[in-house]
Amino acid sequence: MSTIPTTEIIILDTSEEFRKDLSIISPAFDAVSKVDGFQAPVYTGIQIENPTTGYIILNWESIAHHQALMDSPSYGSVLEALKPAFGGPFKMYHVIFNEHPIALQQPVTQVLLLTLKDPSHRAEVFDILSKISVLSKKMLVFGPTLENENQIVLVGGWASVEAHRERVATEPKEVVERLFALATKDHHFHAALRPYAGN
Repeated sequence: MSTIPTTEIIILDTSEEFRKDLSIISPAFDAVSKVDGFQAPVYTGIQIENPTTGYIILNWESIAHHQALMDSPSYGSVLEALKPAFGGPFKMYHVIFNEHPIALQQPVTQVLLLTLKDPSHRAEVFDILSKISVLSKKMLVFGPTLENENQIVLVGGWASVEAHRERVATEPKEVVERLFALATKDHHFHAALRPYAGN
């Protein structure tokens, strides 16, 4: 299989227009789709628990390819085309997951952000997450953000939110409790992501 991409994850406060029609920012993705190092598709979606939060997720050959876009003269027009989606602040993360993020292709994607309470626990947290990833047949993948190695993003693919809850109910409770004893849960929600490959 090809090299695992660098995944850019934007978590944003959504505008009403974006909540009604995710395609309003397609022109931005049409521009990005022509950029060297971009790997289609782009995934967009609204959080199931709270639709005022949205997600934009893209894969890049490397963070350097995304940085090259941000440094280019055309980046201003990309930002302008994205503007209708934003109803407030946003956060951007870059992650190289432990495996290809096939979870993004599932009907529901779980997005979990963790911060290590103590960096000395990194190996144990990664061990827990690796075991969960293997048990899920790599439907749950994780990795530290490139911005902060003590912050970890996990994405999981599910048939539904209920399917995720049912699975958690069967997991050994002590494993989950240990994970959250070692890492703070900063964000844990679900979205139905829609792929867009560009025109």
